[in-house]
Amino acid sequence: MPKTGLRPAPGPGGILRRIIRAIGEISVLRSTWSPGWGFQFVTPYSLNSSKVDYDLARGLYRNTVDRYKLGAGFARPVVDTTAGFMGAPHFTHEDPEADQALEADMQRWTGQLFRVNRNCLRDGDVYVRLGRQPARFDPKRREEFTLRLLPPEWCKPIPDPLTGEWQKLIVTYPCKALDDRGHESDYNIVETLTPQTRTIEADSRAPADVRAKNRTEGNPWGFIPVVHFRNEAEETHLYGFSDLEPVEPFMKAYHDVMLNAAQGSQMFSRPKVRFSLQNVQKFLEDNFTESEIKSGKLRFANKELFLMQQGDEAEFISADAGLQGITTLLKFLFFCIVDVSQTPEFAFGTAVSSSKASVSEQMVPLARKIRRKRGLFEEPYGELASMYLAMWARVNNVVLDTYRVTIGWDELSPRNDQEVANTIKTLIEGLVAGIETGIVSVDAAAEFLREFVPSMLPWVDPDADDDERRRVAKTMLWRKRLEDGEGWTEPGGDEDATITQAVD
Repeated sequence: MPKTGLRPAPGPGGILRRIIRAIGEISVLRSTWSPGWGFQFVTPYSLNSSKVDYDLARGLYRNTVDRYKLGAGFARPVVDTTAGFMGAPHFTHEDPEADQALEADMQRWTGQLFRVNRNCLRDGDVYVRLGRQPARFDPKRREEFTLRLLPPEWCKPIPDPLTGEWQKLIVTYPCKALDDRGHESDYNIVETLTPQTRTIEADSRAPADVRAKNRTEGNPWGFIPVVHFRNEAEETHLYGFSDLEPVEPFMKAYHDVMLNAAQGSQMFSRPKVRFSLQNVQKFLEDNFTESEIKSGKLRFANKELFLMQQGDEAEFISADAGLQGITTLLKFLFFCIVDVSQTPEFAFGTAVSSSKASVSEQMVPLARKIRRKRGLFEEPYGELASMYLAMWARVNNVVLDTYRVTIGWDELSPRNDQEVANTIKTLIEGLVAGIETGIVSVDAAAEFLREFVPSMLPWVDPDADDDERRRVAKTMLWRKRLEDGEGWTEPGGDEDATITQAVD
């Protein structure tokens, strides 16, 4: 059955699936149907295993699908804008040595982590595999950790129906063999991973030397070293969803409208000439050669004037191409793409005027979208980091108290230094006025200001060696020293005691 949209159409069978079908390019609704005749059709629970059409999603992103050519240009900004603002996360562990190793390798894999975000938003699924192999450019061939992205169409996880944990992961590698005559033949190598074993088996089409390497070996890690990233994960779906799925029908409509407009422009952009003549033969003899008249093929090219008799008339006939209606429809489809994809207008280029809202106003919903996406991705990223620490601890014979990590992200949007300075200045002036009038305490003002100044410590922290109140006291003490020399401690005196006395 041919594939339509970003998800393959379901196979035949079942009158309900034929009745309950959304007519369109992409979506198929799955639900329980009650006809209201005193009984119900009950669909038993099952985990939906339909996948995104990965080839179509990538084709839309690269704009290589002919039936979307004039509309798929929106796909790349939709994906890249979100992936770019998300960025790569930062990982922190409480053990210094483990934290250093984790940070070093994750920084080395920053480019691949960016691809994880992009591919997951575009394809809906990404499988990230951790392993160890000898370093490529190390003369001693010492082993190092590696991170590899597996194409999702190669992978088939088999989850436990009770716990959701993977019982096994089947990875099918498509390969090509080249014989002595230069002929290519296709075959597959199937790798089956379980927490205890790793099985590699080539099919019967593979060359004999490849089949000779079929084997089953133990899994040294005790778990499957692969993390499944799912975009917009659902409890009822085994696989993720592409961000291009909701936008795809509008890109198809945009392409169709643009194509019809271009074809209409070719038809109507060249006006036709109409003549009203008293003597046709005289007009032909005055303006065309004898050969043109005999052949009946009159050429109007390069004719700057026509010789006409009294009473003759000539005018151009042009049809309305309907550009006003087409422009209105294209604008409507564009704003549908903006709204459905939750992508601001300025992300599609400077040629599009952001008439609905300014850039700063459009950043508000975009920031919320990025925070939500980051939150959804934190779970698989945390699993990836914990998996790395478990493998690192096993290789180095180290026992860690915990494999949990803290995940951090870069600042969401670029800061405008002038706006930040004005905001903090206005805020401090307001807090000072509140303290002086006695309606705001110093502690409350300091804690409120701390949200805007990340370098500030808690105002009072009895369990720490330093807090913001001690810092302020130390600063005031130094200012006194510089101004009038007061507050100096005697040689051999305790400066901390002086600061504590000032704070008290």
